[in-house]
Order: sequence, then structure tokens, then C-alpha cells
Amino acid sequence: MNKRPLITVVVPSYNRANKIADTLKSIQAQTYQNWETIVVDDGSKDNTVAIVEAIAKGDNRIHVFQHERNKGAQAARNTGIKAAKGEWIAFLDSDDEWLPDSLKMRLDYALKNDFSVVYSLGYIIYEDNRQELYRLPDISKDSYRGVLAQEGPMFQSLLVKKEILEKIGYLDETAIAYQEWNTSIRLAKLCTFGFLEIPTFIYDYRTPGAISRNHSRNGRAYADIVKKFFWEMLMNVGPEGMAFHYLAITNWYRQAGALDKVKFYNGLAFLFKCFSLNIVGRKIKSALIR
Repeated sequence: MNKRPLITVVVPSYNRANKIADTLKSIQAQTYQNWETIVVDDGSKDNTVAIVEAIAKGDNRIHVFQHERNKGAQAARNTGIKAAKGEWIAFLDSDDEWLPDSLKMRLDYALKNDFSVVYSLGYIIYEDNRQELYRLPDISKDSYRGVLAQEGPMFQSLLVKKEILEKIGYLDETAIAYQEWNTSIRLAKLCTFGFLEIPTFIYDYRTPGAISRNHSRNGRAYADIVKKFFWEMLMNVGPEGMAFHYLAITNWYRQAGALDKVKFYNGLAFLFKCFSLNIVGRKIKSALIR
């Protein structure tokens, strides 16, 4: 009987002394136990590292790497990927948790169906402690178009073969937000994603200072992704898809109160909507003439 593959869990951390222990406990509680965890501390100013080291003394599967200065979550993840001994890479942010069968279910699904990338559903906890199912679209039939049409799977749900991450040249460290979307677009160029329609993680939206809470940065990051993958998006999702993206950027900047940005991106959304209507109109006119 072949030994079950080793999974390397990569956990980027920065000033997470109040949450990191719960995150690591959720990894230790996994029903699939052939894993190693690499916590990459990204220059924390609190005692995050001391807490991780204390837990690691009782579990030699947990390892700590430290950045001397803050380089960002993507750089921390890359440090973990490069140091990984596992055939598979799973990601967990230092303020989130996995459900007990998370690794087992995703790995079993990947191996059974010969996927190099698998993602799943999860739960989200809001500021009022309300917990809801965090729904993600099924992009298994056309993964590349799927991730170009809307933001991709969350890191907490991704299980990826290390060799695929190496083939894309690791993660893009210039991405300031929507980092998993950036990563998913690049992964989907190489392989089809498997979708496990079962919750496997808990995403804590209550954490102060989380990237996802910064509206202006989210708008800028979304715009950067659309700019970086503009032609791929236009060719795959068309003018209507581009209008959808520019409206999403508009909404982020509206929440941030950046009215000049709202006007600019709302204008782009309107332009692409008009372009889409013109195309449809020409096709209808051509069909009537025939």
C-alpha cells in the first residue's frame, strides 16, 4: 500500500498572537495527519513567534520561518512553498481555521479525480458573530474562463500540487489584495480546478486590519488585476464581463469615498455596457436583413 502523500501547510503570519494558536490547533485536529506546517512570520512586532515556537516544541511537524522585515503575505507564502517538503501545498491564513476533515476531503477528491488543484466551500464569520456559508462558483468545467469572470477561490480552500506552483513561478508578490484571485488566474492557465461542494474552512472577517476590510486597497487591487489580465478577460468574458468588473471596482471606491475613482470606473463600466449592446444590436440587424 502506497504511503499517503505529505501535505505542506503554509501559514503566513503578521501580528497574530491572539489568533495563531487556534489556527494551528485546527491543523493539528485534522483527520488527515500526514502533514507538515510552515509558519512564515512576516516581521511581527508582537509575540506571535514565541507562541508558535511553544506549540512547535510539542509537535515536530510545525516549523517557523521568520522574515526580518515585513514583505507581505505573498512573499511569506512563497517562502513557505519553497521550503516545503510536501508534494501538495495547502494554505491557511493565521486568523482562520479549517474544519477537521478539510485536508482529507480535498486530497481524496484530488487523487480520485486526478486534479492538480482543488478548492471548496467554507463558512464566513461576520463582525456580529453571524456565520454563513461562503459560496463560491463552480468553475470546474471551464476554470480559466471562470476565474476571469469573477474573483477566484480563497487560499483557505486551495489544495495545489507544489509542481504547479513552481511552474507559474510562485505567487505574485506585487499583488496587494485579491491575492488568491491573481494566483487562481495563473494556475487556471495550466490546469482544471476540482470543486468540492462541501465547506472545509472558517473565514474570520472580524479580524481588525485584515486586507479584505480596506476598501480603497481592494479597489486598487481589483483594478490592478483587471489591468494585468485585461485582454484575457475581454476575450473570454466579453464587454459585459468587463462592465461587471469595472462596476465592482466602482463599488469598492464608493465605499472608500473616492468619488473621482467612482466617476472614472463607473464611466468605463458604462462604456463597455454600451459596446456590448452595440454588438448585440448589429447581430440582430444582420439577422433581420437576411
